[in-house]
Amino acid sequence: MQMFDEEIATLIKADGMVEQKRWVTEDTLQSEAMDDACRAFVAAERKFQKLNANSGCVTDPRLNLEWWDSLELLYRTDKTVWRLFVGPQPDMRSNRLYARFRELLLKGSSLKADA
Repeated sequence: MQMFDEEIATLIKADGMVEQKRWVTEDTLQSEAMDDACRAFVAAERKFQKLNANSGCVTDPRLNLEWWDSLELLYRTDKTVWRLFVGPQPDMRSNRLYARFRELLLKGSSLKADA
């Protein structure tokens, strides 16, 4: 189920042929971008946690480099989700809401409106 629908126009030509055109709205694109960003963030978090649990990441240079790369990827994916969530001018309220969203995202829960 998509959060936003596509706009579809149907044109019936004189010769009886039916032609449909689809337009993807900006809301649909933003929804897809958020879905992709959330998936990438959760995958990065899981990879980082797996590496972080390995005590060899401190002594093994290869694992240590992978740990740092994983930490950087986690930061970049978290920042992408945060930016999509709070918009161009974040405020304290949206940051608090994002913190709840992030926690629930990592738990695999959903954020319910409390309005």
